[in-house]
Amino acid sequence: MRTTVCLNIERLPITEAFVTAMLAQVADEDVLDLVDNVVGAAPDYDEALIEACLAAIESRGLADSASLAPYLDAESPWWESARGSWIAARLLEIVGPDDAALAAWGRVIDRGGGALHKAYLARTRVYRRLGRIDEAFADLRRAIVGQEEYGFLTVAARLLDRLSRQGVPPAQRKARIAILSSTTSDLMVSLLRLACFRDGIDASLYVGPYGNIQQEILSPASGLYAFAPDFVLIATHWHDANLPPFSARPDDEVQRVVGEVRQLWESLLQRHACRIIQHNFELPPIDAYGHLGLSLPGGRGHMLREINRRLLEIAPGAVAVLDLDHVAASYGKRRWSDMAYWYTAKQYPAADALVPLIDRQAALVRAGLGLAKKVLALDLDNTLWGGVIGEDGLEGIRLGPPSAVGEAHQALQRYAAELKERGVLLVVCSKNNDEDARLPFLHHDAMVLRLDDIVLFRANWRDKPANLREIASQLNLGVDSFVFLDDNPAERDLMRRELPEVATPECGADPAGYIAALDRGLYFESWALSQEDRERHLSYRSNALRAELQAVAPSLEDFLRSLDMVAEIGVVGEPVLARVAQLIGKTNQFNLTSRRRSEAEIRQLIGQDGSWTQYFKLNDRFGDNGLVGVMIARRVPADISTWEIDTWLMSCRVIGRQMEQLMLQTLIEAAYARGVRALRGVYTPTAKNAMVAQLYPRLGFALAGEQPDGTMYYGLDLTSQATTRCEFIRVRSEVVSR
Repeated sequence: MRTTVCLNIERLPITEAFVTAMLAQVADEDVLDLVDNVVGAAPDYDEALIEACLAAIESRGLADSASLAPYLDAESPWWESARGSWIAARLLEIVGPDDAALAAWGRVIDRGGGALHKAYLARTRVYRRLGRIDEAFADLRRAIVGQEEYGFLTVAARLLDRLSRQGVPPAQRKARIAILSSTTSDLMVSLLRLACFRDGIDASLYVGPYGNIQQEILSPASGLYAFAPDFVLIATHWHDANLPPFSARPDDEVQRVVGEVRQLWESLLQRHACRIIQHNFELPPIDAYGHLGLSLPGGRGHMLREINRRLLEIAPGAVAVLDLDHVAASYGKRRWSDMAYWYTAKQYPAADALVPLIDRQAALVRAGLGLAKKVLALDLDNTLWGGVIGEDGLEGIRLGPPSAVGEAHQALQRYAAELKERGVLLVVCSKNNDEDARLPFLHHDAMVLRLDDIVLFRANWRDKPANLREIASQLNLGVDSFVFLDDNPAERDLMRRELPEVATPECGADPAGYIAALDRGLYFESWALSQEDRERHLSYRSNALRAELQAVAPSLEDFLRSLDMVAEIGVVGEPVLARVAQLIGKTNQFNLTSRRRSEAEIRQLIGQDGSWTQYFKLNDRFGDNGLVGVMIARRVPADISTWEIDTWLMSCRVIGRQMEQLMLQTLIEAAYARGVRALRGVYTPTAKNAMVAQLYPRLGFALAGEQPDGTMYYGLDLTSQATTRCEFIRVRSEVVSR
């Protein structure tokens, strides 16, 4: 299908400007061929390039042309790349049919990578056109979780409005929220409704007349009381304090402002039972008095800080003071306000700044409705510490100074301990040997958390959603009470797919950002802190020790398929020798014999007649896992038709993905091609490799003998026995050398 319109495009810079210029120069009949070349030359997701290609196709009137059909066909090469898949899905959404568009976006989502939130939003639109409203709501929620871009969220908010006219949004709670403000509130309303929808709240909103905060609260006949809100948001800002830049009588000014706010609270609560969310007063970024505005008692900044302090002191239990000054400072005071927008439309803060502000507002509504999260589920390896405890050992993991990475992990533990002190339950949910996983808690001096800080400890080789279901059942909590923190993007994706009710923040790969990722979600906001909250950990820990329930793990077939895994297999040689030796030296858990070999020994094996040495790398849609497996087989001296598996090991990073089946399948094919008709496997038990004790029987080997030390021998007849084949990993054939 690809033509020679741009024969040497692979050698040219594939940038948006270049592609746009090329598309502008070619004739209509060559546009699709050029787009096809762009897809083939640079297949990765690039939003700007995708938009440039789509703009050219639509502007030339080619979106519904017959010549486009081959490129959108299910077998088109475009579906082999992220860029081509996105272009095809976008075009199918435009030209239809809707069933084809739905399938197209499904393929994009299953492939992963790129802007998945935009793919979910696109599929929401298609579901809506098809009248599948429940599925549309579900995809819309997936699209907006964790998103902070104002433009994207406003598009999503409009889509929510349209969907809500066709059906009722699924929700755990309903809430009536009144917004009283001295600024334009139109932008705030739609985004607050969207944030509530994201958090499982069906929100009805009332907006008081512009600038009528006092009138709405002080008049019993106002629309506020007719609406009968559950929550009243009083959205004030520093202008509303009406303070001079400097006052000779600062105490009077402070008392005036605090008294006015207190009167509003009292009047409102006397007339109507509700919760009040009160903005405090942010300090403006510009002050003619400079630092004197803060240091002198009469300075405006100094007075605003004193007002904020007193508001916190006098706020009753039904009032939560939202720290607007903190939100503005976190966002950036210089960007917080758009003065041109303020003067022309009385919009405050700037439109982009509304997103973090509304997240704070929604978090307090969520907490007020009892929807705050209660449990933080923590992974261990590369989350609570750097490294893999089962392979690196107690001395090899990175935790605390002088390692910068170790300090970041230690800081996360300190933050988790602080959450525990305020009533958040901590549980461990890790793929690990239980005994290994407990070692740092018991014996590492740099650990902040100890076993007593953990309510439930689950370290095994089951999938994490199954473990989390079991933990939730034992704690008698819904899975929607959990936040799950894991460094592994595949584990995060699995949790989101299997248990979307669990909050799974996107924490990235740098442990220095883990705390910020947790904090950004505002999962554990609360209106108060009681002694019961502080004692919650001990209460749940006692209950958890009484009983444990076994949960049935769900099928992982769809998930494994969606990972789009590709393996590279090759003969062990000098380019990979050091890494192979390292893996042989440190791998403990998935290691059948635990034989350790130096580089020199491995090099000697490579040169021996009758030896077969292979490395295995794995790449998936989340990235490159690197060299994760090693197999060494040797001809049995007494029987040249039999190979013994000398070494078989695999990194725990890829356990549960069928890599072991691919490794055995590769060995069988190579052995049979060399005239080998039987394999002999050896399992030597150690303190750390119990997870592979039944590997050979599971893969079709028959028990052939046992030694007093527990070493087991297994056999596989290649002429008559079949073994389980790998279904979900493709092999990059051009690099295979056996």
